[in-house]
Amino acid sequence: PTITAEQSRHPAPMPKTSPKPRRPWLIALLLLCTALLPACTMVKVAYNQLDTLLYWRLDSYADFTHEQASRVHDSLAQFHQWHRRTQLPAYADLLQGIRPRLAEAISPEQACMVFDQVRTAADATLDPAQWTLVWVATELSDDQLRHIEKKQDSTDADWRKEWLANMTPEKLLDARFEQALSRGEMLYGNLGKPQKAALRAALADSSFDAPRSYAERLRREHDLLNVLRKIHAEKLGTEPARALLKAYMARALLPPDAADQRYAQTLVREGCEVFSRLHNATTPAQRAQAAVNLDRYARDFRLLAAQR
Repeated sequence: PTITAEQSRHPAPMPKTSPKPRRPWLIALLLLCTALLPACTMVKVAYNQLDTLLYWRLDSYADFTHEQASRVHDSLAQFHQWHRRTQLPAYADLLQGIRPRLAEAISPEQACMVFDQVRTAADATLDPAQWTLVWVATELSDDQLRHIEKKQDSTDADWRKEWLANMTPEKLLDARFEQALSRGEMLYGNLGKPQKAALRAALADSSFDAPRSYAERLRREHDLLNVLRKIHAEKLGTEPARALLKAYMARALLPPDAADQRYAQTLVREGCEVFSRLHNATTPAQRAQAAVNLDRYARDFRLLAAQR
């Protein structure tokens, strides 16, 4: 999404009609995912305006007061500049390191090595030690906590509609295939019948369980609300709140329950298998296009990092 001239003149009122919101704890992940999108002009414009886009999404959850709004904007601008200065160069280095591997076949184990590199690159962004907005958690009112809960309920309903309601196994496979195809074509360009067949076959073998994934989504959301309520009830300061959020992020990224951990790890391994099977079905021309795209993304990340 891009911001029009009219929107840029009046940024604060926009959250009520903002794009589809994300959960507040995903602020850092959103920054990472935006950085890893195809580096086209639209995405570069969006990244340069990311602090405003993030404000809209967060406000749709917390419904900031007038007094909070200005400070939130300032905190997001600081976080954005930190991310631009320190993280984008790391993403560029990562992509340049991955690029040579695309010329050859990739095993699931090699794909998981790449996944681990990407996950490591995200660590700093996902660490509450870097979050300039932790102070907000110490100032949320009872009304704002209820607003967050209502927003979670609303987005949960959207999730159920997309992934659970009237979803037969065939429809679920179709939905996951379309999602994966879109992501694959971001890297390789247009995919033909052999690549689509390999992708669909790989997804058909997946252990993805929509009800179980939904239950894990609810667990994370309830966990977040409990953390925020504890901070509110005990009137904690910024650093104790940061410690609680750090512990929450650890639980969000790795479920406490051993069975849930195994499920999450299984999905990661299967994701590596899906990528491997898709990549190994691509043509030399498609792999060459992927290499060109990674070069372009890395170059654009460096250009964005140089901007202030």
